[in-house]
Amino acid sequence: MATLGQDIPDIEVTLPEEAADSIEIVELDSGIEVAVTKKVSDVKVTSETGSTTAVVGKKVATSTFTAKTEKGDSSTVAFNTTKINESDIVVKGKGDGVVNVNTGRFNNSSVTFKKKSADSVQFNNGVEVRNASIDGGKGADTITFKENSIIKGRNEITLGKGRDVLELPANKIGKGSIVVTDLSKKDTIKIGDDSFSGKDILNGEVELPSYIEIQGLD
Repeated sequence: MATLGQDIPDIEVTLPEEAADSIEIVELDSGIEVAVTKKVSDVKVTSETGSTTAVVGKKVATSTFTAKTEKGDSSTVAFNTTKINESDIVVKGKGDGVVNVNTGRFNNSSVTFKKKSADSVQFNNGVEVRNASIDGGKGADTITFKENSIIKGRNEITLGKGRDVLELPANKIGKGSIVVTDLSKKDTIKIGDDSFSGKDILNGEVELPSYIEIQGLD
């Protein structure tokens, strides 16, 4: 395995030796850019607390992105790639975590917050999300699918403990579903401009769009 970024604080990237020329690491004023110049797989990216890491460029597959965040800090991982496939994004620590998927496709991949804090995940306009798994962990988290994001396959959302907000498009693109595994009375689901409390949903007082499944709801 090759290790990149040893001369740049707050990040370490490992990948197969034969793929070492597929990634360039650039230190910017706004954070650290991991530029993927060729399709690549089996990459491990670890960023330290308080950092902003932008992954840009070509397809990344079967890889792991880990962001650390200490209490009082906020760490961000942003993706501006053509595709993230069969990969895992993990945020750990006691600070806030932010994951933004701004372009391309996010397929068969996961975002996991192993922590208690106010975290957020956002799939931006035009992003295709297929068979994703999101685990918000503890804390008041926000998970957002922007209005023009494309939802395909079965996407499983675990909100975790805390007053969480799930934001979904009013006019969904794609034939996929959103499955919420653990909605609580304190949570909120927003669909377009409309907001519904978890309490009202669990009490059967809200008729949600058919693409949204609430597990445990008769």
